[in-house]
Amino acid sequence: METVAMLYVDEKRCSGCGKCVDVCPAGAIAISQGTAIIDQERCSQCEACFHACPEQAILLVSEHSLVPEHDPRGAVDLSPTPRAQSIAARAAPALAATLLFVGRELIPRAANYVLDIVDRRMSESRAGSLEETTRASEQTLGSGSAGRRRRRHRGG
Repeated sequence: METVAMLYVDEKRCSGCGKCVDVCPAGAIAISQGTAIIDQERCSQCEACFHACPEQAILLVSEHSLVPEHDPRGAVDLSPTPRAQSIAARAAPALAATLLFVGRELIPRAANYVLDIVDRRMSESRAGSLEETTRASEQTLGSGSAGRRRRRHRGG
């Protein structure tokens, strides 16, 4: 399995400063409407822009290719068609942004929600066991002096 790294721009973070354009040796980055755009066909994945971006708006996404580099059996070529590559190239930035949002926003919120539920249940069970302990001790000891008399009477 081959690992392919691709660079994408998070449009929400990009300030359009142009530092990525200045460091790109392939000339694959341009600023359009105040946001950097990476031409995937010209990009050599050198990651110079990734390291130069002060806003951390350039994302490095690793993808695993299901096509082996070399098939010794001479099997049918399973590489994706140009149309499929085009669709994948257009969908990848949206997928990367979605995964980034899920990782930064939804997972911490879900974790907090689950922890709150666990805390509530634990406090309810502690309160319930405390009530049961109190009831049991009241039944064992009885109430007031009558309980004391019973214990004395039973014990002696």
